[in-house]
Amino acid sequence: MMTLMRRALAGTLPVLLALTVAGCGPDMKAENDALKKQVGDMQKQNGDLKGQVDALAKENDSLKKQVAEMQAKMKPGAPAKPAAPGKPAAKPAPKK
Repeated sequence: MMTLMRRALAGTLPVLLALTVAGCGPDMKAENDALKKQVGDMQKQNGDLKGQVDALAKENDSLKKQVAEMQAKMKPGAPAKPAAPGKPAAKPAPKK
């Protein structure tokens, strides 16, 4: 009796496995292709975003440098830029 059950199980299991694989084959291939396309798109977007990050980091560094230069010019005791030759110095605004 036990050997009969083993034979039935041994014969049924491969048939069920074959049906499962055959039934999912085309769907799985289409899904894998779609996922591969998504991975490719995401990798391209990732590369584009990395380029944008690099460009923005360079711009940020440049702006920080400009701010530091302007702050240095605004400090008291910083040498004032002399007026250009031939141009009179600016007159103070009249008080009201």
